[in-house]
Amino acid sequence: MVAALVAINALSPLFALAQTATSTQRGFCARISEQSPRIDQRIADRLSKLEAKRTERLTDLERRQSERDARLSANRAKWDANRQEHYAKLEEKAATDAQKQAVLAFKTAVETAVIARRTAVDLAIETFRQGLKDSIASRKSAVDLAITTFKNSISAAIEKAKSNCVSGTAQPTIRETFQTDMDAARAKFQSDREAIEKLKDSVGLLHENRKAAIDKAVDDFKAAIEKARTDLKTVFQSQ
Repeated sequence: MVAALVAINALSPLFALAQTATSTQRGFCARISEQSPRIDQRIADRLSKLEAKRTERLTDLERRQSERDARLSANRAKWDANRQEHYAKLEEKAATDAQKQAVLAFKTAVETAVIARRTAVDLAIETFRQGLKDSIASRKSAVDLAITTFKNSISAAIEKAKSNCVSGTAQPTIRETFQTDMDAARAKFQSDREAIEKLKDSVGLLHENRKAAIDKAVDDFKAAIEKARTDLKTVFQSQ
């Protein structure tokens, strides 16, 4: 997960600080004061990159959706033209009133089937995209909350350590308390990451539902077209 890696990489120097601090109180306190502003800046830089990456991904998603819409529209226009040519050929072949009526009935049935399929497909696409949009928003909110909670926990641990340094608390106690707070922050962040990862399951379900809806629309269309062809063929063969 990008956000998780951003936060962990940004804060890793503090984890090392808790484990490798020198044995003197002055050494630990000096290092934590020195590292604090660097960590703040590193977090800010990485979060800025994260936001830029998010914008890039959303832009790419919108571009790909627009391209798909354009291809679908072009294909539909081509299919419409092909149907009209087919209708014209059938009308030329229709010699009797019964055959002409059969061609008209065929055209009506086909156009009705086309409209039904397009309506179902468009609904499936729109439902998928809205679901995807909601999923992205939910994931973003969850990631932002996890990062904010993590950052606040780290800041609180640092401030507590600084306060303990000022108050003259024994160095081993400061370091142990700091390590405990850091471990708690990491454990909470890991738990949040696992919960966020589960949100990806909803995207898989969206794909499955879209496919199922489109497959049904295609199957219904094929069945309607087959019936229309059979009815037309029956009339032409009986004349």
